[in-house]
Amino acid sequence: MATDYSNRINRVNARRNNTSTTRLSEAASLAQDSSIFDSLTKSFGSKTKSKSFQYALVSMQEVDAQYTAISYREAERVAKQIDSGLSKLGKIVTVELQGSLPLNVHLRRVSDVDMLVWPWGFYVFDTYGVAASGYSLSTSNAATEITSLRTQCCSVIRTSFHAAKVDDSGAKCITVSEGSLLREIDVVPSVVYKTATYQRTQSDVDRGVQIYDKKTQSLLINYPFKVRALINAKDGRTDGGGKKAIRLLKNMKEDSDISIALSSFNIMSLVYAMPDSSLAHLMYFQGKIVSSLQDWFFTLANDEAKLMNLDAVDGSRKIVQSAADVLAVKQMADELNTLVLRIAQELQPDIQTSFSLWRSKVENELVI
Repeated sequence: MATDYSNRINRVNARRNNTSTTRLSEAASLAQDSSIFDSLTKSFGSKTKSKSFQYALVSMQEVDAQYTAISYREAERVAKQIDSGLSKLGKIVTVELQGSLPLNVHLRRVSDVDMLVWPWGFYVFDTYGVAASGYSLSTSNAATEITSLRTQCCSVIRTSFHAAKVDDSGAKCITVSEGSLLREIDVVPSVVYKTATYQRTQSDVDRGVQIYDKKTQSLLINYPFKVRALINAKDGRTDGGGKKAIRLLKNMKEDSDISIALSSFNIMSLVYAMPDSSLAHLMYFQGKIVSSLQDWFFTLANDEAKLMNLDAVDGSRKIVQSAADVLAVKQMADELNTLVLRIAQELQPDIQTSFSLWRSKVENELVI
């Protein structure tokens, strides 16, 4: 069955306008949200006759400021209650956002708000780091500290948000939603990991965090501050092309007729691994991002050795961890092949069958 990008525009529209939501607390903003997105859709509709290209252009754009502001506001509400509630229990913590929202690559009605919480009084560190001799060893351990913090956070949240749904069943986080909250918030208890690099540079970007998976009873290390810094730097070097590419891939995954098991982290890592020159673009030639993505994923889908050798954005592991990851990249490559083909054919119905010609047509479509 041919992919219907007109229908996919409607899916993005429905997601961004939240047409299935009936909560009165959001009703006042929905009309404005709808007008913002309708304006965006109409704007691109007047710039290209290709419905498939319209879908790509709309999908690359950042979420409107009002929606994002509400996400930050709701996160701040939860953060303040956690901070004050734990302070009353004698525990001082830091609360900081991670993931798609602070990177501005979140999708409306799809991306959760991720929030790290860690205690001031406990941290782990590389014992071989240059500053290790000045750190104090604790009689506790990370798993115990995180488990205790999780229990306390859960109690504080339930007390502070009586009507909210608090789900403590997740492996790594507490999910709080509904009630008076307009966003779903994932609260991730953690401890700071002072890496050997951090001990040398004293830059917060080089810190890691340890989180505890209660289902596997194992500690995991993440580098959210490094990820944020690297993606922001990539975006700066590519005139905004990096984040546009991430948003497009995330929307395509969401709108695909099949399930594509590409995590947001792997999507960011695959984009980060692209040459900067492939993503840098002039404002009126955003099609270059689409054609470059198709070329990159086509290459990876047909060169498994190259794909298997790619590092995640923070350098902590290889992107591909399983056969399922390889399959997901190939599925996304097929989606991008179809998108580029459809755009090229809609712009020039008699175009010859050639990926290079299709990419050239998409890349050189002027959007004014």
